[in-house]
Amino acid sequence: MITTLNASDANDPLDEETLLNMASIRYPFLFAYITVFLLCVVGNVTIITVIVVQRSMRTVTNFFLANLAVADLLVGIFCVLQNATHFVLLSHGRWPFGALLCHAYVYVLHLIPNASAGILVLLSVERFIAVLRPMIVQHLLTRGVLIASTLLVWSASATMNCPYLIAAQYLEFDDFGSCTRKNILIFDNQMNVLKVVTTVNFILWYSIPLALLFGIYFTIGVVLFRSTAESAVARSSTRRRHSLAVPRKSTELYTALICKKDGSVAAMCGAQQRKVSKVEALGSRRRVIRLVVIIVLSFALLSIPRYIYLMWSVWRDNREPRCLHCLSALIQPVTFLLMFLNSAINPLLYAFLSKRFRIAIADTLCCRRERDKRRTRVLQLNASRISGLRVSSGGGAHSNALYFAIDKKDAIGSTFENSCV
Repeated sequence: MITTLNASDANDPLDEETLLNMASIRYPFLFAYITVFLLCVVGNVTIITVIVVQRSMRTVTNFFLANLAVADLLVGIFCVLQNATHFVLLSHGRWPFGALLCHAYVYVLHLIPNASAGILVLLSVERFIAVLRPMIVQHLLTRGVLIASTLLVWSASATMNCPYLIAAQYLEFDDFGSCTRKNILIFDNQMNVLKVVTTVNFILWYSIPLALLFGIYFTIGVVLFRSTAESAVARSSTRRRHSLAVPRKSTELYTALICKKDGSVAAMCGAQQRKVSKVEALGSRRRVIRLVVIIVLSFALLSIPRYIYLMWSVWRDNREPRCLHCLSALIQPVTFLLMFLNSAINPLLYAFLSKRFRIAIADTLCCRRERDKRRTRVLQLNASRISGLRVSSGGGAHSNALYFAIDKKDAIGSTFENSCV
């Protein structure tokens, strides 16, 4: 909610002493706002650039993360500094940006949380399908389906928050302007439209999505738990079979088999490779699920204070004056900061929790040439290792299988991560 002023408030001293006018409170708030703004804009621009520029990052999951980054970027552009100016930098309630930005500010402020919740649901449904039916996810979630689903979320959120666009009001007084929100009354002034919209938004765009997300990730957790138990058995079996052929090393090794195209050895080799592939795919899915779950939790925890305050503000008795010098005057900007923080930390979560994002960011920003050189050296080193092992095997043509060990960090590519983060 925006601080609401009526025409009668023009004579009220808006510059009365408030807690937010005290230097010991104002400057920490300003520092927090500026930090959140920089993280929000720079971080989300970086994420969008990486996904657009890096072809390997154009996956289904990252398509939804890019939409989430766009929503977070809009918060940084239209809301953070404006909110800081509105509440902290100037006297409480003053607005120096004019009527157009007043309407955009109020509208985006209520639109983005709804759009973010919808995108998180789409992202979680995609992960649900990828875990339960991994073979059909590419065929089911086509380009057309992705575009249509995200457009539906954005359109629904934009439409449902149109009353806020109408309710936004810029008031001009003698020496200052104010961005306010007027009530929209219908049915002979018996129904306040904003009360209905705010309540519906809380139920439809917060409570129901969280319930759906809880059900989705509970199911995913059960499936991954069972798969983890099965993969543990598979790894144990693989180690026992390979222990006679390959000495164990202290470093983490990835064991592969070069087999003939025919006979029982080829069948055994294919079965073992499928087990290893399943283990790698399972690990990749777990990493992506962990990232998405943390994103959902941050959204839920950082958005709920704002929803609670918004529900209270529209249902309270507006005739009761607010106490600007009381501690309660800090609640409103704090709830805003928490909501903005959610948009600012998402890029940090991608960078800290996803190795693929870290590599892609490094490649995009400054280190692509150096990484290409390192990869070339690694490939040359692996080629020399394989050649040496082939020579030591006595020709290789008369052997049924050749066991060799390659450092997992060098040998395992992104085969099982190409469809995820």
